[in-house]
Amino acid sequence: MNSLGLKTALLGAGLIYAPVALSSQVSLSNQSAPPGTSILVPIAFASEDSAISGVQFDLEYDIGTINLSATLGDAARNSEKSLYAANLAPNKRRFLIIGFNQNLIADGIVINLFVNLNQNAVGVYTIKLSNLVATDHAGQSVPITGMDGTVMVQPSVGQVVRLLPEGVLNGGSLLSGPVAPGEIITLFGSGIGPVSAQQPLGSPSTTLLAASRVLFDGTPAPLLYAAPNQINAVVPYKVDGKTTTQLQVESQGQVIAGLALSVATAVPAIFTLGASGVGPGAILNQDSSLNTPLNPADRGSVVSVFATGAGQTDPPGTDGQVAGANLPTPLLRVAVQIGGMDAQVLYAGDAPGLISGVLQVNVLVPLGAPSGPAVPIVLTIGPAEGPAGVVLALN
Repeated sequence: MNSLGLKTALLGAGLIYAPVALSSQVSLSNQSAPPGTSILVPIAFASEDSAISGVQFDLEYDIGTINLSATLGDAARNSEKSLYAANLAPNKRRFLIIGFNQNLIADGIVINLFVNLNQNAVGVYTIKLSNLVATDHAGQSVPITGMDGTVMVQPSVGQVVRLLPEGVLNGGSLLSGPVAPGEIITLFGSGIGPVSAQQPLGSPSTTLLAASRVLFDGTPAPLLYAAPNQINAVVPYKVDGKTTTQLQVESQGQVIAGLALSVATAVPAIFTLGASGVGPGAILNQDSSLNTPLNPADRGSVVSVFATGAGQTDPPGTDGQVAGANLPTPLLRVAVQIGGMDAQVLYAGDAPGLISGVLQVNVLVPLGAPSGPAVPIVLTIGPAEGPAGVVLALN
């Protein structure tokens, strides 16, 4: 028998094995929790030495038991990717993680998935991955597999936690951390907002807002949005000067969730067009048109940047006030870098016509700034530098 025949025979007998090429993988972890709980289920990515630039997949789940909210994970954020999501059906949501193709997705957590459980749920529920697609830097398809996750819901497992610290997010960056006076925040949790029989899920009414309250050390926060598993609010200016604050969520007059949070003087973050905390910023060109790669700003022109987390103002901020003729300005110094260059700040203060907590910064784009569809822009307020990953387009 020649060597080829011997190798074939050994392979058939299972005595030697041919090397198996591993494909990249997206996976969910298995979790246990009591009913009515909000839990964090990380979605992990492993490249297995494949060069992956973009990933798309669907999640299927029991809509009667589970509600999902998602933010970008550190691995995708650090790879300068953005997260997009769309509901394909009531129980099926598509996620797309993309950015510039030259940036490969690093191994690690690509999505932080907040799984909010119905208080009547009991049993084992699968969160199923399907329709996985991956592409390389040239846009070519790359093999990828998925590993489903499960949530075991048992009344005896642990304590019901409706709101996690990781579920209190800066409204601009969608990152958790300390809160600042006047900061717009997003809360993700299980059953933290009321449900109205007349109001479709995700379309809150004035009645829904009135039935919910978010308090910081007993001071009500202005609410911008309220749905069963999400509330957007503005941190009261009374937290100024404190190092910690107690957040409470009330529904129909009952406290249903609470957390102790750290307080910072400022936590700056630029709003983004994709609402993922990275990518094109919420920025207007000098002619008030939206800045996009197809509508870049000229170097030497003035752009208006919209952000939050600037902290206390002069005069002191008024909770829930809509900016009018008198525009409060941040107590702390506001600075902006565009393409790594210091940019001249012409105005920094409340945005006319918008609620106090939205910061408008008018900036002169440096003539020497680089051109391109994704020039980095970084906002700094006092000692706090905003997160990287926000970009604008320049001619």
